[in-house]
Amino acid sequence: MTDYPVEKYIELENNPYLLGRISVHHIHDHFNAEVDIIHRESHKIFKHVTIIYHQYSPEEALITGIQRLRTFLELFEKKMK
Repeated sequence: MTDYPVEKYIELENNPYLLGRISVHHIHDHFNAEVDIIHRESHKIFKHVTIIYHQYSPEEALITGIQRLRTFLELFEKKMK
């Protein structure tokens, strides 16, 4: 039995001060994922990216969260050029 929420941290290239964080929550029969960029040391939220609702497994919620984080970072990088 897994205790929720489950958090997965993702290293961000080019930024030693921030991390990506995917928090997976179990709500009734579904799983939700909260996607944030956080400060590495304090774990305070730097930027809230999105919340993904109604996934059917924790793996699906995590994978979708990682994809959304990647998309957000790619769009942000394009805007900065």
